[in-house]
Amino acid sequence: DLATAPEGEALKSEYRKGFEYSDCWVDDARLVVLNALDAAEKGAAILTRTRFVSAVRTGKIWSVELAGSDGKVETVAARSLVNAAGPWVNHVLAEASTREHSKSNVTTAVESKRRVRLVKGSHIVVRKFWQGEHAFLLQNTDKRVIFVNPYEHDKALIGTTDIPQQGEPDSVSIDDDEIDYLLKVVARYFDVQIEPADILSTFSGVRPLYDDDADNPSAVTRDYVIETDGDESQAPLLSVFGGKITTFRKLAEQVLDQLQPWFPHLGSSWTAAASLPGGDIDNADFDHFVTQLESQYPWLETPVAEHLARLYGSRIHKLLKEVGNIAGLGQQFSDTFYEAEARYLIAVEWAGSAEDILYRRTKHHLRMSQVQIDRFEEWFNAQ
Repeated sequence: DLATAPEGEALKSEYRKGFEYSDCWVDDARLVVLNALDAAEKGAAILTRTRFVSAVRTGKIWSVELAGSDGKVETVAARSLVNAAGPWVNHVLAEASTREHSKSNVTTAVESKRRVRLVKGSHIVVRKFWQGEHAFLLQNTDKRVIFVNPYEHDKALIGTTDIPQQGEPDSVSIDDDEIDYLLKVVARYFDVQIEPADILSTFSGVRPLYDDDADNPSAVTRDYVIETDGDESQAPLLSVFGGKITTFRKLAEQVLDQLQPWFPHLGSSWTAAASLPGGDIDNADFDHFVTQLESQYPWLETPVAEHLARLYGSRIHKLLKEVGNIAGLGQQFSDTFYEAEARYLIAVEWAGSAEDILYRRTKHHLRMSQVQIDRFEEWFNAQ
């Protein structure tokens, strides 16, 4: 009964019944970086800010051209090519071709009838307006559901929208209609009235959904399709159409299963029981882990310890390896953000800009004034 349950305090009194279920949350940016870091520590070469230019297959070898951020093009050879380019999966296919033999200049395009459909999803971030760590799942008048989630301690994350994306995948941003759509959902269910001026931050992304010809973007399948081009005499080109973060490990296992004929010594799947870097915390007991940190580093303030533990887990010991006191953390940029963290992200996690650190590797921008952000950008650019 929402009239007596604490979960109903922020809701309008007309809503009397609700259903409770449990779910998981993840910082998607951290998850992506940690997977890349895990791969690097197992021998993979991670090339950030590198663009796929083209690929030509000759027999059992792919010749792939890659362009770095400096514009230089490098050619690498590969025994297989996995096209997990998301919104750009069809672009990669369009730039892939097969050569009959090494002495021939004639190439044949690699073709596929499968396509992805680009759908934009946008979110807004406001100050949290209810007590407790529970989230809300609300159904809008168009039958879509909207999440209102606790976010970064004292913030709320509200989203998402479903808008067909017509332009390039990397040029998305929220528009006024999407903001109005999300605010109307909040106004329908909650006593609080949020105005556009209350929005602290926004972000948008593009979902590369497998195109199953559905009329409504919200009805397009969230499943994925894997397609492999090549036979025993050719290096394979495996393309992934669709997919989402909640099923990424299962998708990866299926990709490896499909590559098994070309790589018979791959072995069986093992990631289900493996921790990502920093995730090896005893019994997954985060609170106890923070308590241990405060005992091991008594000079580390609790908010800083909790922040570093949440983002880096057991790898906090690498970050603090040369630090013996609060002064050793270096310049302080905000309440929980010190120079030592920034240097770790540059050295270990491929951070190449102030934006990489503030908006992607961390969410520090949500807790910093513009003056603090400008000061950090000056520091970063001086490195």
